[in-house]
Order: sequence, then C-alpha cells, then structure tokens
Amino acid sequence: MRALSIRPIVSVLAAASCLASTAALAGTVEVQFVEPDKYADARDGLHRREDVMKAFADRLKQLGEKRLPPSQSLRIEVLDIDLAGDAFPRVALRDTRVLRGRADWPRMHLRYTLREGDKVLKNGEEHISDMNYLMSTRLWKDEPFPYEKRMLDQWFSERIAAAPAR
Repeated sequence: MRALSIRPIVSVLAAASCLASTAALAGTVEVQFVEPDKYADARDGLHRREDVMKAFADRLKQLGEKRLPPSQSLRIEVLDIDLAGDAFPRVALRDTRVLRGRADWPRMHLRYTLREGDKVLKNGEEHISDMNYLMSTRLWKDEPFPYEKRMLDQWFSERIAAAPAR
C-alpha cells in the first residue's frame, strides 16, 4: 500500500492562507440600494432586480478589494439604475433586451463617500453613463451586464482609485 503524500495538502493550505491574508489587506466597500422599486430599469427577462443589484454590488466590492488600501472604506448608495438597451415584451414569460446604440446607453446615479478612518477623502453624487457602450471591443462575453460593469470599472478608476500598475 502506498503512503499518502502530504506535500499537495500543504500546498493547498499555503495557497488558501495567502488568499485569506490578501483579502484582509484590502479596503472595504459597502453598497446600499436606495428605493430600488423606483429605478428606471433594473431588471430584464433573464434577471430579477435582486440579481442585477447583487451583480453590481459584487463588482464594486471586487474593485475595492483590488484597488483600495486596507485603511480605506467606501460607501456607495445606488440611487438609480438604467440598464443598456430597452426591454420589449415579446414572450409572455420573458422580455427581450434590444441594444440599439442610440439613447439606450447604461446609466447609474450614485452617491459615495471614501474614508480613511474618520477622515473623508472624497465624496459626491454623480450620474454616470457610457454613451459609447457598443463601441468597445473589450467585453466579458460570459458575464451578465458587461456594459454596466465596464462603466462601473471606468468610474471607479477615474473617481475612486487608479488601477494598480501591472
């Protein structure tokens, strides 16, 4: 009978430890959705409003983990969402989202406060949008809401924290 090698187990535990310590060294992001039933357009035939909000909250938290120092915290209130394209009811069970590239670009209304301890570094309220959302070639094809996520990435890089040098 062969003896079980402990080397692979130690490697996995070491990698998990590194990941856990990296997460502890990241800034925090809190996302709150204010009156989501009043949003202009925050659902489509494939995704409920809750799915849309979770996708955007997850994206903003990922950006904070990657780009904020551990001493900083960011609080974002999402005041409105308007997804790219327009939803048209075509089938009784599901709407179809049509992207035309006209006045149907993705938009969000955000209020934010970036802090370091008790000190406010940045705060503001902004309407963000991407009028050229169909012009980019860099998209996540297997991810929902690629245009909105790219718009959030650009906003985060410009307003909150510059992307780290690679």
